[in-house]
Formats: sequence, C-alpha cells, structure tokens
Amino acid sequence: MKINILNTVGILFASVKKSAQMNAFANIAEGTHAGQITMTAAEQIISPNLLVKADSQGCVKIANAGEKPIAVTQDSAENGDILAVYLPGCASSTVLCVAASSIQNGDTVYGSVAGKVTSTPVAGAYKIGIALNDASPSCIVEVDPQGFGSRACEVISCGLYDWIGTTNTNSLTLDNLKETDAVIATLSSTTSSEKNVSAKINATQDGIDFTLDSAGGASTKVSWIILRKS
Repeated sequence: MKINILNTVGILFASVKKSAQMNAFANIAEGTHAGQITMTAAEQIISPNLLVKADSQGCVKIANAGEKPIAVTQDSAENGDILAVYLPGCASSTVLCVAASSIQNGDTVYGSVAGKVTSTPVAGAYKIGIALNDASPSCIVEVDPQGFGSRACEVISCGLYDWIGTTNTNSLTLDNLKETDAVIATLSSTTSSEKNVSAKINATQDGIDFTLDSAGGASTKVSWIILRKS
C-alpha cells in the first residue's frame, strides 16, 4: 500500500510539473506572448519541430510545401488538443494592434488608415506581421511581428530561361502560380535582332508566357522573377 501511495504522489507531481512547464509563458503584457503561444490542433500532429499553418477556425494544422507556416510545434498532439508552438519570427514579444477590417488567424497584416492593420493591403503598404487570432473591424488583433516594416511583396520564384526554337514566343511551366502574381523579365543574351521581352502568367496559371519583339534563337536567354503580395 505504501508503495502504491508513493507512486500515485509521484505521478501527480510529474503531471503538475509538466503542466507548469507547458504553460509557463513569459508574457510581456496582458494579451501578448514572448516567442511562443498555445493553440488548438485541428488534426493529429505526430511530433514536435513541425511547421504548422492556421486554419479558418483559428486552429493549427501541418503546413505543407507552398502553405504559409505561422509557427513550429513544441510537442505532438491529437485533434482538439491544446498545443504549445514557437513563434520563430517574433521579436521579444507579440504586439497588439487594432484591426481596420476583418482579419483571420494566420493572415499577413499590413499598415492601414489611422494606424490600424489590415489583411488587404493597398499598393506600397508595409508588412506588420502575422495575425494570431480572428478580429473584427476596430477590435484588437495579436500580431507576431514577422518582417515588421518590410514591403508587402515576396519573391515566389526566379531563374534564367534558355530559348527554344526560332519563334518569338515560348512558355515555361511552373507550379503554384496565381493570376495576380507579377512577372518581370529581361533579356540576358540575344541571338540576333531581339531587343525586348515581355512576360505574363498564362491563362491556366501553370506557367509563364514569354514574347520577344523578334524571333529568338539558341543564344537567347531570359532572366525572370515572380513577385506576389505576401
């Protein structure tokens, strides 16, 4: 009986200790977090150290290639469990901002009118960070200040294209493009009289269409870059 009592006390102590470790966050101020936060797992997460993304319900799921991660897991979790995650892009603390428009957990937010933040930036807007909760207009949103003060644009892909054939049009196949992506292209070398090149995302959004002002050839090379509002 004595051994069973000691075992029970030991188990209870270990549970309390683990709970304290998981929830001992060094919050800088009310409603903010210092480099980590607890969120609800929307699916089974099999191990720590995995990238997670936000879902539409304010929970987290595993982030795959091409999906924007917002945190890194500290532990494994079952669907519906509370999960501790690291905020790798966070400064010494998250920040609280006022929403200018409806914002969802995981949205990238930018500066807006009257010092507020929005997930729908205007041209030239500056990035503030990643939203960590849903927020209605004029309500408070907690923000992980990733890339604070940077421009609202990211490089999706870039490269050097070798021209095929002797026509004035060529296409390059690429994945995960959007109709609103911006393509910039320039001639790195020419074959004969071509002087200019234009580029655009094609109608099916699976590549770039290049057009020269005259027929290209074996020595024609095009440098290109794809930019996207982040």
